[in-house]
Amino acid sequence: MIIDIKDNIVTITYEQSDSIGPSFRDEIKIKHKNFSFKNIILDLSPMKNVLSKHLKDFVELAIYHKQFNNKSFVVVTGPIGLKHLPDGINVVPSINEAIDMIEIEDIERDLGY
Repeated sequence: MIIDIKDNIVTITYEQSDSIGPSFRDEIKIKHKNFSFKNIILDLSPMKNVLSKHLKDFVELAIYHKQFNNKSFVVVTGPIGLKHLPDGINVVPSINEAIDMIEIEDIERDLGY
């Protein structure tokens, strides 16, 4: 996993050598404490096939991050079917769209939505 911190955004990028599933999620949860005060982009786009079960592993962390830290948590998957998306997590196809999503949510928070 590659962790890149720029301004108020932390980008966590999946690497082919990373195991996927609960062990990957748990590793991110442990490291989450170090950047819980920033917006998070989880980039899974290097994975060949992102499945809904891979996304479901992060729903609880995404909801926690949004509710208790008042920050965004966005997952980048590349192309994925809409019927495969779980509720409670923001999923976009590219890093640029993830950054746009964070900017929109920052504006909403500033306006009190």
